[in-house]
Amino acid sequence: MASKRRIEFGDFQTPLELTEKVIGFVKKIYPDPTYIVEPTCGLGTFIKASINNWGESCHYYGFDINKKYIKELRSNDFGNGNLFLAVNDFFNFDWPKLFKKLGGKTLIVGNPPWVTSSALGLLNSNNMPEKSNFKRLGGFAAKTGKANFDIAEWMLIKLIESLRGSEACLAMLCKTATARKVLKHFWNIDGQINDSSIHIIDAKRHFDVSVDACLFITFINPMKKSKDAYIYENLSFNKKITHIGIYANELIANIEDFDKYRKIDGIDYYKWRSGLKHDAAKVMELDKRGEKYINSFGESVELEDEFIYPLLKSSDLGNERLVPRKYVIVTQQKVSDDTKFIQTAAPKTWAYLESYSSILDNRKSIIYKKRPRFSVFGIGDYSFTSWKVAISGLYKKLYFNSIGQHDKKPIMVDDTCYFIPCSSKNEATFITEQLNSETCLKFINSLIFFDAKRPINIDILSRIDLKKLSAINGKLDEALKYLSYAQAPFSKQLAMVFEKQKEYRTKCST
Repeated sequence: MASKRRIEFGDFQTPLELTEKVIGFVKKIYPDPTYIVEPTCGLGTFIKASINNWGESCHYYGFDINKKYIKELRSNDFGNGNLFLAVNDFFNFDWPKLFKKLGGKTLIVGNPPWVTSSALGLLNSNNMPEKSNFKRLGGFAAKTGKANFDIAEWMLIKLIESLRGSEACLAMLCKTATARKVLKHFWNIDGQINDSSIHIIDAKRHFDVSVDACLFITFINPMKKSKDAYIYENLSFNKKITHIGIYANELIANIEDFDKYRKIDGIDYYKWRSGLKHDAAKVMELDKRGEKYINSFGESVELEDEFIYPLLKSSDLGNERLVPRKYVIVTQQKVSDDTKFIQTAAPKTWAYLESYSSILDNRKSIIYKKRPRFSVFGIGDYSFTSWKVAISGLYKKLYFNSIGQHDKKPIMVDDTCYFIPCSSKNEATFITEQLNSETCLKFINSLIFFDAKRPINIDILSRIDLKKLSAINGKLDEALKYLSYAQAPFSKQLAMVFEKQKEYRTKCST
């Protein structure tokens, strides 16, 4: 129960040693606040550190959902008459009303919960905002991982929005990825934040958790705004790591490098695809020994070959192991295909799937709801092409691989990989060479945040304009042989309009 509560309420109390350093650093850049607010104060280490630094010159407000914490804080002798403490459910509190009431220069400090909405959902927790698509995502993105968010992300956005029209500074400990998402949100809506910075902290040392974390600082000012920020190695402005910003509504990891290589930012002549998703690796992924297959439960099974394909996983691509060691059951050629025909076409395979129906029929993802039984996702005609150009989405090493067939069948990749379907070895080899060129890899590097859960994604890959890239590499004539295939669904007129739209977008973003 204790560990569940710790997750549910993000109950990672900040050590006083760290809060003293944070507050000491913040005081240098925001020396004279009138009010200091800690929205999720826990045992109040930020309150204590703030009182130690500002004394009677400020008014302090501490809130927490845990009554025991507030009671314990009240029992402490702070010797300060300007301290107000209250039990407060963050998600139902009227923050705009409070900040409007305070009126003066306000510093918001603290350490909001480091937990995601999906994690709280698994715990059946009520300690989360009312469910809504607050990122305004559409279609499939709203149903899958993109709709998941850190609770801290929601909280920080709520606090900054509540400070609209105020003069304030927000200084919060959070995951580094959360800080970037908050910046992206306000940069894209032209929000009134400026002079933002991210300062890396050692989360393993202070909280015994292995995540990339930081002190996130931003200023709210109705008269000023900026759309870039520096990331620093520590709680200082001495050691810059990189300079981030926004371009065409997407975050840029290194503005200087992006400016050098942005000339290949443009049209995705090929549609990038993610690999096969089944959410049941122990059942669907197999080793082969002789004529029999072995699943991850150690069960030896005899199956027809018709629905079994060679598989490369993200770790294989990341380490350039291109000879498949595993196989995967592929129940459909398109996501809409009915799977019942497997019962007669491959009765052993159907019987095997039924024997693990307790796993397959209870997969959590919403994408399997109202789908044929034993469905998979990330499947289509593109999955069965004879060649692919593929890359792992998880590894820091950037390298594209040409993948052909194995055992006379097209090789599948898992859903942590991305690929372009190709019709021939020559096409795959050519595209791979272009993507592995120095210009392309440096362009991608300028877009990637390697501490992200999945550093490489379709949004980034889709920005690579193979026509521009091939021209820079002196291979335009050869590229046009293949790009004509990629544009097959488009008329020439539509393709031209598409290019003009991208050019217009680019000009508007400079």
